[in-house]
Amino acid sequence: MPAHDPELMQRMRDWLAAASEAAGIEPALIDTLEQPLLRLTAKVAHGAARPAAPLTAFLVGVAAGRGADPLELSERLGRLAQEFSESE
Repeated sequence: MPAHDPELMQRMRDWLAAASEAAGIEPALIDTLEQPLLRLTAKVAHGAARPAAPLTAFLVGVAAGRGADPLELSERLGRLAQEFSESE
């Protein structure tokens, strides 16, 4: 998703607000995690495999639900994705 496309980014934010509400999650949470998760999924998509990106975001969510710090985990998995892509 080109971050330089304001219309597309607003559509994404509108969707995430609606999805957060439907899931019973405070919409402000995504404000904090938007950029770290977008960076992480970009690294995974371009490093490990494109289909792994949304599943990796899911893993971060599950881990956060179990008490992990999603910001720290996003950074750690981003480094892992970089290392993974460099090992090939």
